[in-house]
Amino acid sequence: MTLRNDLTLSDFKSVVGMGTRPNRYLVDMVIPGENHQLTVEVSALSLPAGAVGTIYVPFRGRTLKLPGDRRFSPWSFTVYDTEDKIWNKLHSWSNNLNNYVNNETRYTSDDGTYNKNWTIRHYSLNGEKLLKKVTLYNCWLSSVGPFELAYGSMDQMSQFSCTVEYEYFNLENGS
Repeated sequence: MTLRNDLTLSDFKSVVGMGTRPNRYLVDMVIPGENHQLTVEVSALSLPAGAVGTIYVPFRGRTLKLPGDRRFSPWSFTVYDTEDKIWNKLHSWSNNLNNYVNNETRYTSDDGTYNKNWTIRHYSLNGEKLLKKVTLYNCWLSSVGPFELAYGSMDQMSQFSCTVEYEYFNLENGS
């Protein structure tokens, strides 16, 4: 590979402009039974990865690689705890999915109330333009992380992590 010596900082700037910012996003997550949307409370997340598996076919000492089935990995995010007790509400949802004491669910397989569609929106630098919209279909909570308490913690808000499973996602380009 040959390094081009004719590129300037101005050329680079004309391509990247002001760039995008990872802190310009909103998340609409509905907790079943609460109709509470987690929009401001989500403090950190990654857009979900899209992975296609590989089918390996041996042939005369070589391996032919073919695209396989799409896999959707669990999606994790970090939440600020708020006065309306988001941590408690998420644990309540988890308990309804599989009760802590008797290992039973309060949902029936056909009622469609245990999972919800969630949306992640990534916005431009000034927030006036939608860049990406990802909809996660049929999300359900698989993990509510620990809630850390410490006497020495100062100048910070309480946070905890969560993980959800979902059936698939759809990516839309912004407007």
